[in-house]
Amino acid sequence: MRHSIISRTLKAGLLAAALGLPLVLTSEPTAFAAQKTAPAASLMHRDDADFQVLYPGVYSAKEKAVVAKYLADNQALKDRGPIDVQALIHGTLPKDTPGVGPVVHATEAWVRYDNDKYDPKDPIRGDAAYARSLGFQDILAYPTFATNDDIYMVPWPVQGRDKLLVSELNHSVTTYKPIYPGDDLYLVANARTVTDLTPPEGSTYRSIAIQTKGSVYNQRGEKVNDVIFRVTENIRVYKDPSKAPANPGFGDIWVAPDWLARPAHVYSDQDWVKIKDIWSKEKRRGAEPLYWEDVKVGDQPAWTLDGPIEASVMPIKPWGMGAGGSRTLKAEIMDPAVAKTLVRGAKDGIYRLPNPKDEIPALPETAAGEGPAPAGAIDTTDIHKDGAKRSPLVNFMGRDLAIRAITNWMGDRGWLETIRWSIMDPRAMADGGYPVPHNPDAEHWLDRVPFLKGKYVNTHGLTQDVAIVKSYVTAKYVRDTKHMADVVWWIETIDGHIFEEGLANVVLPSRTAS
Repeated sequence: MRHSIISRTLKAGLLAAALGLPLVLTSEPTAFAAQKTAPAASLMHRDDADFQVLYPGVYSAKEKAVVAKYLADNQALKDRGPIDVQALIHGTLPKDTPGVGPVVHATEAWVRYDNDKYDPKDPIRGDAAYARSLGFQDILAYPTFATNDDIYMVPWPVQGRDKLLVSELNHSVTTYKPIYPGDDLYLVANARTVTDLTPPEGSTYRSIAIQTKGSVYNQRGEKVNDVIFRVTENIRVYKDPSKAPANPGFGDIWVAPDWLARPAHVYSDQDWVKIKDIWSKEKRRGAEPLYWEDVKVGDQPAWTLDGPIEASVMPIKPWGMGAGGSRTLKAEIMDPAVAKTLVRGAKDGIYRLPNPKDEIPALPETAAGEGPAPAGAIDTTDIHKDGAKRSPLVNFMGRDLAIRAITNWMGDRGWLETIRWSIMDPRAMADGGYPVPHNPDAEHWLDRVPFLKGKYVNTHGLTQDVAIVKSYVTAKYVRDTKHMADVVWWIETIDGHIFEEGLANVVLPSRTAS
């Protein structure tokens, strides 16, 4: 069986290479197709003497068996069809059912932990009586509470790679039902496609675009979320297998642009005047309705600002919003009496608590290690660990900062239907010396904003950055009787670098709707 899969895939790969097409991979021999947009760039061949030249759909000895198993598993997920939701929530599915992930328990402690860290003064996330006055059962968890990309993004087989360069994380979460404290959330993968973007002429990097679609259900069998997680993995294989470490760790395999080459900003008195001005203009709409009829294309919601960020949120499996990460000292800095007790860094100009560790809220007791590790994944906490240098910010930290900005604008009568976000744009990767191909399925939104034409996410968010969330209403329309607005958002550093972009699809109340 494996031999026949490999042989068919090899033939498909050679034909695709001859035609100059990217290859969409499953375990079926004819499952490849041309994309509308061919890859625009290929990776530079660094250290070519050490690494094999790889071709689309043509696998090295290291890859063959494990890739065949990987593709067969993806095909089994497709063959499964729609999940039996009642069997899922009652625990009666066969144990080998493809795509069944962990169960996330939305304990009140965890819900309040996330809410307090990101938006401590929002009553819909902290005051149960207020939330019930609006028709909800309890306080609302963030809609992204359970949707961890590490759980859904099953990577190219770890046994089939010696080096890994990740690019173009490109994700989406659609929310149908509120998440309340006490809910049990069942994570399910529904489909996974793998597109080989390796150039036909070959490269010492195999570029693989992986897209996983999935859903989240609550204990009542209601669909809470639909998700899409996309990643492009660029892998290398040594010519001489003896050069590969026997038990590779994060440092042995990871390849990335030198994001840390961007100098840390030194916050001046003028910077703090700007920061305080942004904070003073933040507005939470709350229970006051924002009617669809009053929204105009071109509206720019009030900015929000978080940071300077002292520590990134860390991925915790399977928690969708991670754990740790520093909170913003807005309340302390804006209070003249309390501000006098803060300690300002002589070298960076950042205000801190007398004990900076107090800026990281204490974790609920159930945090560490809950849920299984995703199969074959590296320990992604290694990417974001603090050390002597700054560390990169995890992608979903920016997403959740943006949710607060969108919620402020739309108010508690609006509904955030879909939040989309993206980091590590291929153009920024090329700027850093790694011209990776663009994933033809990925979405980007900055060009929808007239004054951002030609702009892109040009850096990676790092600790000591501030996160200024800006946004722009790009469309309004009625879909299935719902009055909708599209809001493009992006996150800037104080120097104007963009480190994350996204799109919010928002449902608003209407004066004319019943």
